[in-house]
Amino acid sequence: MLIEIQCDQFISNGEPRGPIELHEGLNTVVGGANADNSIGKSTFLLIVDFCFGGKTYAESDVKQYIGDHRINFGFQFGDVMEWYSRKVSTPNDVSVCEKTDGRYKVVKSIKLKAFTEHLMEMYGMDLPNITFRSAVSRFFRVFGKHNDTIENPLNNGQPSQEKAIAEIEKLYDRYRFIEAAKAEEKTAKDKQEAFKNARKYELVPTAIRTQKQHDKNEIEIANLEKERDSLKRKADQDVLESELQRKDDLSEARSQLRLKKRQYGELASQYRIATQNREDHFISTESNLQRLSEFFPNADIRHIEEVEGFHHRMREILDGELSEEAERLQLLIKEITAEIHTLQQRINNLGDMAELPKDFLQEYSELNRRITALKQQNEAFETSQKLKQEVSDATKVVEKSEVDVLREIEAVINGQMTRLNDRVYETPRVAPTIRFDSNKKYVFTTPRDGGQGTAYKSMVILDLAVLQTTKLPVLGEDSGIFKNMGDEPVDGIMRLLMESDKQIFIAFDKERAYSSLVSQIINDTAVIHLSSGGNELFGRSWATKGNA
Repeated sequence: MLIEIQCDQFISNGEPRGPIELHEGLNTVVGGANADNSIGKSTFLLIVDFCFGGKTYAESDVKQYIGDHRINFGFQFGDVMEWYSRKVSTPNDVSVCEKTDGRYKVVKSIKLKAFTEHLMEMYGMDLPNITFRSAVSRFFRVFGKHNDTIENPLNNGQPSQEKAIAEIEKLYDRYRFIEAAKAEEKTAKDKQEAFKNARKYELVPTAIRTQKQHDKNEIEIANLEKERDSLKRKADQDVLESELQRKDDLSEARSQLRLKKRQYGELASQYRIATQNREDHFISTESNLQRLSEFFPNADIRHIEEVEGFHHRMREILDGELSEEAERLQLLIKEITAEIHTLQQRINNLGDMAELPKDFLQEYSELNRRITALKQQNEAFETSQKLKQEVSDATKVVEKSEVDVLREIEAVINGQMTRLNDRVYETPRVAPTIRFDSNKKYVFTTPRDGGQGTAYKSMVILDLAVLQTTKLPVLGEDSGIFKNMGDEPVDGIMRLLMESDKQIFIAFDKERAYSSLVSQIINDTAVIHLSSGGNELFGRSWATKGNA
């Protein structure tokens, strides 16, 4: 808890005030009996908020009148004492200090975010998705923070109820139950947006926009497919007839090829015989006859020479005839070789499927193109509708999850407000209620009582209910909230505040104008008394001429 605040600029009647010691439960900043203004009550509460990581104090007009200054402060968590300092001119930095003999000595500097994360840990606020400041600031209602509107008490000075509701879900640690559903919703929306961009940049076909157009396309697709099938059947019949003729021609060509190959073989055989006969003749020479006479001395060489001469003349005649036959066979072989080649080429050509007519191909291609284009349009429409449905379904899941969560939170808060409100009045009165109409809208009201005083009382009841049913560690209420209440609700509210074991900081005026009970509570819980005439927080009021 926050145990001390010290600033060299805190002055009372010309003397330094020294450290302001704080305690558990209710801590009251007390104004004078005359309900003096501009004495520093709200400013001190802003300084308390500053110690809890707030920035409103540093952004206020205080620097114009006091100048740059440090706020020193200490926390105690169990047996651990922690000392810090923040300078108004550098609110995003927090100095970690040591305190010796009442003096703060800076040890190191850390960022404000690290400081508030540390506070969240030390206060045991193990809540995902929410920051320490988002939780605390909403329920630290001080003039200047713009978070004390009785119509929208959860808004924290912002117009959006949706954000306020989300923060309450997180504070009650129920946001995790809808976080997964929201992630699915975001994914669905991202996919839908990506598809829209793809259509925008013509990466996918432009989709038709209505179911009527889709159905019309379906009818046209069916008609085009019938037309295409009819065209194909006619083409198939034509191709079938051509195919039968092709097979007949192919069979004939193959038969002729076999015949020509046999003829080629016969001619080639005859050509080999003709050419070999010319090369195989025995030629008698004079040397051969001489060797013959050596082996056969009685042989009639002359007669042999005459016979050989006869053979020579016959060979010359035969050589001429064989040469002519070889030339004739060679020509026939050349012709039949050409015919074989022609037949083989024809067979190769006849081996391909019959070609479709060009006009058929053009018509068939055009039908396919139109069918494809219409199908792509319908597919794009169907994808668009599917993504739209996915977003709708995901949103419904989120809404259902949030309704369940908000009804639970609503029941907890309203139940606690009823219990607290019953203790405020001697005669039971209608308690305030909060109703979450959706994740974007809530209504806070006190049924059958629209008075301003009741509305401020109800807002404090709401704050106490949240303080008591969550891990919220601290509460702050400015004096303007109490000024608008009647005496009876103030008595009851002060009793409730007095019972808190968590720290509550309030500013309170006119200590003698209320009941003795209220006066006793103020005296028992006061941490600083402020009044005009030199006992202001900084020893003077800059609202008075000459002090500016």
